[in-house]
Amino acid sequence: MIHAVVPVLNEESNVGSLILRLEEALTPHAPYRVLFVDDGSTDGTASALGGRAPGILVVSHPRNLGPGAAFRTGFAEVLRTLQPTDLVLTLEGDGTSDLAVLPRMLGRIRHEDDDIVLASCYLFGGGIKGTSLHRVGLSHIANGLVKQTLGLSGLATLSSFFRVYQGRALLRLREAFGETLFVSNGFESQIEILHLAAKLSMRISEVPMVLDGSRRLGKSKMKILRTSLAYLRLIARYRT
Repeated sequence: MIHAVVPVLNEESNVGSLILRLEEALTPHAPYRVLFVDDGSTDGTASALGGRAPGILVVSHPRNLGPGAAFRTGFAEVLRTLQPTDLVLTLEGDGTSDLAVLPRMLGRIRHEDDDIVLASCYLFGGGIKGTSLHRVGLSHIANGLVKQTLGLSGLATLSSFFRVYQGRALLRLREAFGETLFVSNGFESQIEILHLAAKLSMRISEVPMVLDGSRRLGKSKMKILRTSLAYLRLIARYRT
């Protein structure tokens, strides 16, 4: 079973096409289910998800709590029935991830027994399109600092939402760190998960992907300065 967890915030214009792309990508790997976590959207996202197809579930936050909180909610729902041999897919709700690389990610999990596989725009063969240079530059600086200080220097990317987890990996994280798995509420939560997984000596690998901002209708929800400050707070928490 593949469980897909997708946080969404004001993605009315994107969720319809994303559902179709997910169905196309996941049908060859059935059975699967897709869980959208609506993180307090104030547009028509809830209505757009209302006509969802079978196998699509939705849980909602009454207000915006952040992508980390949305992932905690999604993981808590998945962990209710998760088996060690299940897989958990996560990705952005704005449609920027290239689902064409999913078979390669699943291959890494199934044939090389990795615990977590990331889709990386910074790995050789990947790239970024439709995103301003200053956002890319600030992201590189922040990622570089975090890699050196939290023992993740072997990875090209840290903040990608597009990942596949072995079910056993999330179960081990819960056993080691409690029901919440991690504590960050923002985009830095994705780095925190990797840091905790590395502490458990999990196998983490990457496959290249082109992150295409032109697929997104509307603006990115990531605020670079706010997220960079959150990265620094994360470093301070774990370094002390």
